[in-house]
Amino acid sequence: MNPDHRQAVAQSVTGFFQDLGCELLEYSEGRAVVGLTLTAKHLNNASNLHGGVTASLLDIAMGLCGTWAPTADERRVAITLSMNVNFSATAALGTRIRAVATRRSGGHKIFMASCDLLDDNDTLLGFGEGVFKKGAFRKDLP
Repeated sequence: MNPDHRQAVAQSVTGFFQDLGCELLEYSEGRAVVGLTLTAKHLNNASNLHGGVTASLLDIAMGLCGTWAPTADERRVAITLSMNVNFSATAALGTRIRAVATRRSGGHKIFMASCDLLDDNDTLLGFGEGVFKKGAFRKDLP
């Protein structure tokens, strides 16, 4: 994927993606990698990565991996039908993390994906699986 395509797709992802401070690192058919550097707003009361941020990153990356399109205008949104999240390690302020998602299987409308959340040392922070439905074209939504 060229940088212009990646930027166009990243700009088409909802405001929550932007508000979290996510960055689309990779985007290709069946794969998406979303990065984030942890700031104070991403932490829980124990000063570690918040579980809601973990779940959000997994959800975003898995939705993207199953809605790849050759142009940003052809990308559909993903509607999460079910998702499970497992937490396996903590991460602190300043940690660079990435959600690495893979489309596992699916058809024309429904797809399944899995995702690992890793830090720069490849420590597994969390992982999950989900079932998603392809929705409307992103360009057709507000």
